[in-house]
Amino acid sequence: MKKTISSSDNFSWMFGALILLLLSNAVFNQLHFPHAQHIVNISLMLTIAVAVWSVNSGKRQWFNWKIGLSCVIATLMLGDSLLQGDTLVIYQLLSILIFLLFTLYLCWQQVMFSGKVDRNKIIGSICIYILLALIWAFGYLILEYLFPGSFRGLDNRSWQHNLGELLYYSLVTLTTLGYGEITPSQPMARFLAYVEAVTGVFYTTVLVASLIGMRLAHYEAKLTGNGTPKGK
Repeated sequence: MKKTISSSDNFSWMFGALILLLLSNAVFNQLHFPHAQHIVNISLMLTIAVAVWSVNSGKRQWFNWKIGLSCVIATLMLGDSLLQGDTLVIYQLLSILIFLLFTLYLCWQQVMFSGKVDRNKIIGSICIYILLALIWAFGYLILEYLFPGSFRGLDNRSWQHNLGELLYYSLVTLTTLGYGEITPSQPMARFLAYVEAVTGVFYTTVLVASLIGMRLAHYEAKLTGNGTPKGK
């Protein structure tokens, strides 16, 4: 029987794709593969493809937008592979950032505003957290491209090679760990860094409180519906 993605397990697929993206970046950087740039592109496109099919608001126009954006990203990546230089870099980064923001919005809608709290929504909340780290990582990449030297500790390489480094930096900033191997050295980089740290703290606080509140409201409604007096 063919397995299809549904609203009851869609975040499991999304979570798997995001973890694969993080792991593949780590492996390629660790082993110094000669064609890591192309492999990172493939990993990103796989993640984008899963996001297109797994995160769905039910509205046809949103699905069409996702398909259109993913085609633009794929075309830009193919063009970047064929052309020499970094002519298309900024367009690649911006299109991927827009796609991630759009996906984050759709994930947030499903996690916070649809039905009861279940296993899929818990996984969805983790996906949102990783998406936040990805969004900031691409924001950092755009900043480093526009203003070279925004971060200390980065090598002067292609954005695909630096993606793993800035993903690491983004995650340790989001969780407020701050190990210090990579540090922001310019005002806009510092601004993005502390906004991400504040976002990470408030996300966990608001999300946990919201999910617990939704769970308690569902439980209370269930008790009331069954005729059980409230508070007993």
